[in-house]
Amino acid sequence: MKLNIAICDDDKAHVGIIKDYINKTNISYDTQIFEAYSGEEMLELIKNTHIDIIFLDIEMKELNGIETGKKIRETNEDTIIIFLTGYKDYALEAFQIESYQYIIKPITYEKFNILMQKILTRLKEINAYKNINNSFIFKAKDGIVRLKYKWIYYFEGQGKRVYVSSEVGNYDFIGTLKSVEISLNKNMFLRCHRGFIINTERLLNVKDNQIMLFDVEQLIPIGRKYKKDVLNVLEKKLFECNR
Repeated sequence: MKLNIAICDDDKAHVGIIKDYINKTNISYDTQIFEAYSGEEMLELIKNTHIDIIFLDIEMKELNGIETGKKIRETNEDTIIIFLTGYKDYALEAFQIESYQYIIKPITYEKFNILMQKILTRLKEINAYKNINNSFIFKAKDGIVRLKYKWIYYFEGQGKRVYVSSEVGNYDFIGTLKSVEISLNKNMFLRCHRGFIINTERLLNVKDNQIMLFDVEQLIPIGRKYKKDVLNVLEKKLFECNR
């Protein structure tokens, strides 16, 4: 698993300390560290990059850490936020944002290492939960079917039936595309047309008003009101590939 960690602090020396602590810590993941020196820079970073852990300083100019944390929470429910501060005054606000920890600076490596081991344990719990729940379960005519998200190409709605195209076969069941959309992982699936939901991990290209998916011959139409969302997802994936 790849682990993206961000440090956001307007004090470059403190960013360096936390970065050194991370590099000294035994982390059994492929880890990439990102640095941001303002709240605004942090918010720009998360637009195109999923961050698993953020060490976020509170006392920053213009957009402070509390306000930055609130904006991060609007779009990133699972990101673990650790607030860093020289004061105890912000504890209640940090708690309201559902931060994982609130640390008074300076922090020693010994304390940091203990904290990181707790965070890594928490991440394993989150990933174990996701592995269980990263499946779409439905009742087909031959019985109950469970498809892992990564197997699914797209869903197509036709009247009162939904058709599922996947790498392990094609299925259909009674239902609506709206109810399917509500149940899916929003980070992985995208409504691109009133009649289609695609797996964004399969997104290959967009040409005119059609989508090409990996390993899928059929071209998927794009509805006018969904085109901006589709292009944003494609741009994000191209950015991640070129990093």
